[in-house]
Amino acid sequence: MGDETLKVSIQYRDVRIDFEGKPEDVYRSVISFMEKAIPSYSLASRIAYSVDIQNLIEKLKDYLAYNQAEGIFLLKPLNTLSVSEAIMLLCIKRYIEHGLGLAESPSINASELAKNIAKSEKTISGKLSLILRKGYIRRLDRGDYVVTTLGIKEFVEGKVERK
Repeated sequence: MGDETLKVSIQYRDVRIDFEGKPEDVYRSVISFMEKAIPSYSLASRIAYSVDIQNLIEKLKDYLAYNQAEGIFLLKPLNTLSVSEAIMLLCIKRYIEHGLGLAESPSINASELAKNIAKSEKTISGKLSLILRKGYIRRLDRGDYVVTTLGIKEFVEGKVERK
């Protein structure tokens, strides 16, 4: 596993460049090239907030764990969290599962949330409305909900409503 090599080839206008090496070295080289070749990328990258699944999992190590038999599972009982925190954690869990190819969709519906949190659908719906207004989740056409980048950021930073 120590011999992992990543190869990336980029062509932008009349410039073509190839990178090869350790993944983290190639990543830094690609970003550096992009910042020089496309100045607007440099500006956008300074204000962008993106969610890296691996980094997110590390930040949530007190809440989530993984094993091959169960997949991603919760380390804390949901009844130790506020309903808003529990909803957000389950939405983020589904987001991660989708990102890792363990779930077909990154979304979750209210009845699934109610079942997992052991609260009525009315209680869950009320909290979903509040979380939706804050921009932490987005409602999809079919009644499912998906966590937003803002929602992930606010949960990781501990800014979601506590008990």
